[in-house]
Amino acid sequence: MWSYVRNLPSKARAWITAGLGTFAALAVAVALGVFEAQPQAAVSQILPGQSLDAGKWRIKPLKVWVTDQKIHGLTPKADQKALVLEVELMNRTTRSDKSYYSTVHLPPGIGAKAEKPMIYLVRDDALMPALQPGLPEKMAYVWLMPATAIPEGRIDFSIEAEKFKQRDNLYGMPGWFNAYTAAKASLALAGGQG
Repeated sequence: MWSYVRNLPSKARAWITAGLGTFAALAVAVALGVFEAQPQAAVSQILPGQSLDAGKWRIKPLKVWVTDQKIHGLTPKADQKALVLEVELMNRTTRSDKSYYSTVHLPPGIGAKAEKPMIYLVRDDALMPALQPGLPEKMAYVWLMPATAIPEGRIDFSIEAEKFKQRDNLYGMPGWFNAYTAAKASLALAGGQG
């Protein structure tokens, strides 16, 4: 059969190759569509004061409030307010770590209007300290945003986690990979504290 294919004019071979390539691309697209259409695992909801093991961190959302006063060294401008989320974080690894920056996310509508968060250790206002293993610490995520962007009532935060792999595919070393949304927390918004 291959001798017959080799004897085909080059234009016909190009058409056959293009047809096979198109068929393969369509098969891959259908397969990906089937996997995307599968129902996604439901994201769990946690309550204020409830702990969640989120990969490297055990996180417990405590409270959220808004202030226009100086908080942990940050002073909002005249048209800004600070959204402050207090959480209790505990490092579940064996080494000191400060990779908790991307653990808590605002909803996309609010997060797009807010500045990047500054994260403080509540007991001494230290900015993004490395947390020791097994020692729970009270942390404050502080977002500065326009005063008009602050929602009323409740705010839904998403909590991101990573999975531990004994050996990664690239270097064969252990580590935390594959970030995913582990849970959502809905907290009542208080005003004027701080």
